[in-house]
Amino acid sequence: MRKQGFGSARAWMSLAALAGIGWSWHPAAWAVPPGNGVMQGKGFDACTAPSTSTMQKWWTDTPWSWIGVYIGGNSRACSQPNLTASWFNTTYAQGWRYELLWVGPQAPCTSYANRFSSNTSTAYQQGKNEAVAAYNALKALGFGTALNTPVTYDMEAYPNTASCRAAVKSFVQGWVDQLAVAPAQVSGVYGSACGTYLSDYASMARPPHFINAADWDLDPSTWHLSCISSGYWVNNQRFKQYRGDHNETWGGVTLNIDSNCANGPTASGGHLFPNSSCIVK
Repeated sequence: MRKQGFGSARAWMSLAALAGIGWSWHPAAWAVPPGNGVMQGKGFDACTAPSTSTMQKWWTDTPWSWIGVYIGGNSRACSQPNLTASWFNTTYAQGWRYELLWVGPQAPCTSYANRFSSNTSTAYQQGKNEAVAAYNALKALGFGTALNTPVTYDMEAYPNTASCRAAVKSFVQGWVDQLAVAPAQVSGVYGSACGTYLSDYASMARPPHFINAADWDLDPSTWHLSCISSGYWVNNQRFKQYRGDHNETWGGVTLNIDSNCANGPTASGGHLFPNSSCIVK
């Protein structure tokens, strides 16, 4: 299962997006503000959220300003012993912002253990169910009402068949629609730029608000995405995972990460780097 994920001068920008299942309410410690901000800069993801001490070492004098965090889902590959409201509170104070990833069931034509239905109506409802589960996870992790908080569905690559692509689009539509129910979140999808057929989602009745495209060409620009038109997701709506699994060392600590760039919404605020290679056209 692919993982996602991300300064020195830090500029701040905050930005304060449709029917069915009701949200459940579970009071929890409010670790960080809900909402989002535009992020234009580099981030990383690691399968397991690093300790807060490692996060501090990876913040100071490094290129990173955000991290991709796997908050749940039945296809999440790694345990998350560090992932609590307290972890978010500490790392937020350090300066980190977040891409919050949900790794639920995968396409019906894959071999993953957890898959959604090939029936488009059933898949749509299953997408809504996953959105409810992700919302409840956000609340448990201290994101308050989670209003306008971005959350990304991790959809791995799948075979190119018409029936499978139709089922995935229906599932993603359910995900998008449910996240739009008040208090609404901001819906995103991660996947292979080509192998997850992200371009399919641009033609949906209600497309995801943003995408994270895995395209391991070592080019950090979010405008240079294989198989995706430059006319899709143009208003600070793009992330790019430009390098896959590799080790990097910062502050004397080595992690296995994927390297990412952002020109899109991250949770609890953003950082703007006007000269970032992430936004070069």
